[in-house]
Amino acid sequence: MSDNFRPNPENNPDEITPSNYPQEHSQKKYPIKHILKGYRQAINNTIYTLYARGYAQIDEWSPLQPTDIPGEFITVMTKYLMLG
Repeated sequence: MSDNFRPNPENNPDEITPSNYPQEHSQKKYPIKHILKGYRQAINNTIYTLYARGYAQIDEWSPLQPTDIPGEFITVMTKYLMLG
């Protein structure tokens, strides 16, 4: 199975030097998970508000899933922040 994943010879970590190592790689991606839990209308309102403010696309959220509480739903979204 590992034969299907051959390394790219142009991307050898042993050959990375400061001159060919892009500056962007000095930053690290940190995941942040957003969880919305509540009634469908409240969740949808929050998703659309975050979209209108340019924070998240609507399709970035998982489909609404019911919880054990009648009428309550949950959805999640993971964003990656560049810090460094």
